[in-house]
Amino acid sequence: MTNRTMEGKDKRFIEEMNAIEVRNMINEKTIAIMVLGACENHGDHMPFGSDFIFPTEIAKRVATKVSNVIVLPAIPYGVSMHHDKFQMTMSFDPETMIGIISNILSSLDHNKIRRVLIINGHDGNIGPIEIAARIMKNKNPEMIIACLESWWVLVGQLKKDLFEIWNGLGHGGEAETSAVLAVRPDLVNLESAPKEVIPKMPENIRIFWKFDELTSTGATGSPQKATIRKGNEILQLLEDVLISFIKEMESTDWKYGIYLK
Repeated sequence: MTNRTMEGKDKRFIEEMNAIEVRNMINEKTIAIMVLGACENHGDHMPFGSDFIFPTEIAKRVATKVSNVIVLPAIPYGVSMHHDKFQMTMSFDPETMIGIISNILSSLDHNKIRRVLIINGHDGNIGPIEIAARIMKNKNPEMIIACLESWWVLVGQLKKDLFEIWNGLGHGGEAETSAVLAVRPDLVNLESAPKEVIPKMPENIRIFWKFDELTSTGATGSPQKATIRKGNEILQLLEDVLISFIKEMESTDWKYGIYLK
């Protein structure tokens, strides 16, 4: 076995693989991880790419610990029209985002890859993900499309004692700032983190807000409470959740519901 071939076996990001490596690794049981993010203001202390930088790291950790997984190139833009009052918001229209996700799923299906895990880093993508996934599932019921829709909500639900304010919630808040601190501390400047902003919203009923109605800083929550320790706990928690999910699905050959005997 040549060094080149050995290196290829360790690759998981498809943009780094050549055609030989792809042929040798990818098959009908391959699990494709799709990372969806955004490019938008996260307060003065956080990078604009936070919504794909952090999920990409999660995908990398999962892919290196689970065999037969590839990671597709991250989509660095999302549906961010609700952030467009803040400078340099880059946004797809919802229809465009639905089309992009649908096209990627169709491309995977064309290549007989029908096990897909979406790791989403941005709230505005949740609606388009569901619509695209349901359209594809209707076209091809054999495709399994799973999604970690909102990791920032999940970590607060599973680790209630980890955060000090608002279960860690917030755009560029305690959880998100901690998460990026853990993976790219060079991109976070806590000295510029805005003060705590907890928007006053009705309980139980959802309002479809514009982000400038909630904050003037580009961030909500309590970013000043963020720490690398919290970020590392978030990373480990999400890694464990996703690996556990994949192992469970692998144990049933990705069958579920009434197809489980």
